[in-house]
Amino acid sequence: MQLTFIGAIQVLLGLSLFLAGSIEAMFAFLLVSTLFGGSAAIVLPMLGGSSIPPVQFALVFMALRLLVPGVGNGMAVGQAARANIWLATFILYGAVLAFIGPRLFAGQIDVTPMRGKVEARYISMRAYIYSTRPLSFSAQNITTTVYLFGTLLTAIAAHVVCSKERGRRVFVRTMAIAGLVHGLIGFLSVAAKGTPVETVLALFRNGSYAQLDHSYRGFVRMAGLWPEASGFAWFGINWFVFLFECWLRRVDSRYTGPAAFVLAAALLCSTATTAYVGLGIYGALVLGRSLLLPGAMPADRALIIAGAGLAMIVLITGLMIAHPVLVNDATELLRHMTVDKGQSLSGEQRGFWAWQGWHAFVATHGIGIGPGSFRSSSLATAVLGCTGLIGATAMIVHMISAFKPTRLSTYVPSPDMALSTGAACAWAAVVDAVVASLSSPTCDPGTDFAILTGAALALRPIVPRLTPWRGPVRRLPPLQLSPAMALGSAMPEPAFSTQPAE
Repeated sequence: MQLTFIGAIQVLLGLSLFLAGSIEAMFAFLLVSTLFGGSAAIVLPMLGGSSIPPVQFALVFMALRLLVPGVGNGMAVGQAARANIWLATFILYGAVLAFIGPRLFAGQIDVTPMRGKVEARYISMRAYIYSTRPLSFSAQNITTTVYLFGTLLTAIAAHVVCSKERGRRVFVRTMAIAGLVHGLIGFLSVAAKGTPVETVLALFRNGSYAQLDHSYRGFVRMAGLWPEASGFAWFGINWFVFLFECWLRRVDSRYTGPAAFVLAAALLCSTATTAYVGLGIYGALVLGRSLLLPGAMPADRALIIAGAGLAMIVLITGLMIAHPVLVNDATELLRHMTVDKGQSLSGEQRGFWAWQGWHAFVATHGIGIGPGSFRSSSLATAVLGCTGLIGATAMIVHMISAFKPTRLSTYVPSPDMALSTGAACAWAAVVDAVVASLSSPTCDPGTDFAILTGAALALRPIVPRLTPWRGPVRRLPPLQLSPAMALGSAMPEPAFSTQPAE
């Protein structure tokens, strides 16, 4: 086990916050750690060069801060565990199945493993795309199970912290700053291509992942601190939706508005299919609810969005006039990353990986073969293939509990900041799940999903909390009784009987 310089910095910060910081500060430390998606806090050579990402390492300190005796978090942790009971059911069933499933169905079906061999060992690209091996237990079953428990612990931590107003404010403002930094680093990674700044950013991309650095027709793909552009875009789209929803609902608009704008610009320039698909899906959802539900889109916010759209049209028109070749290349890039993606070798491979989940679900009669048993490209089919009918049902119920489709606050902004923030978390979690269903290699919904659903359940509980009245209280003067009234009230009242007198 080797501690990287990122892990060493995290040890210093984590221990300092554990000894002298608040639980909200520790949660902010966890949120900031999500920025380093291509980094490694610890490298594990004995496990084939696997690495522990910073967010998982920060989760260790968060767990210590939550569970240490004497800090008074026991009741809050219990409430968080009950609120996330369906997520816990999904993860516990998946953890058991990760050890039983590969042994129970060993050799009965062929799957693509999570960590396959390098491409050079195959006779052709098509042989690499459709490469499989008989199902068997592997270290990836253990690794995925550990990540699943980390997801559950993250959801519990988010619920505990966001149950308090101070925690909600820290959550929103920290993610606004993190989103702003994420977008700016993305632009920096493109603008500083080929300069010493690129070398500095490469120091943070030290994880045991395939650190891709692609370009297309001279367009540099935006990856920031992530292994590839799709990961950068996935993180960006999740928190863009959250911050944009907060801005729509007037939740810390000074923080969330600029951060959402920078993230939107970064996603549009990222050249990632995930970004364009995610923005399209979310745009359709916002447009649909705005047309169907009066009050879902505040008038001033609609004018700002319309103005931004008009400015974008003017900018594109100016570029078409000044640099028509650049616009043609950009159009070709957009078509290549969206329309042509499904017909490419990458799209063909991802379709095959996604199909494996359904095949595993059918072959095991709805039981599942265990998390980490195969590589997928869709969260939905991965959940079906890994955890079967029980896991899929638990995950769906958990999502419905967090989204609350019957609540008015889900669609219409509320003056209650807790309800509005919870609704923003709910929409971001839904978009995250939809995007993951088009790209996720595993059944683990991930840290972002856990933070969003945990916070959504805390801010909009199933049984609404009664908010104490904080307005003015009118105090009535004491009741004044005359001596005769006071004497009459002190004497016993006469007793009447329904029986006839003798």
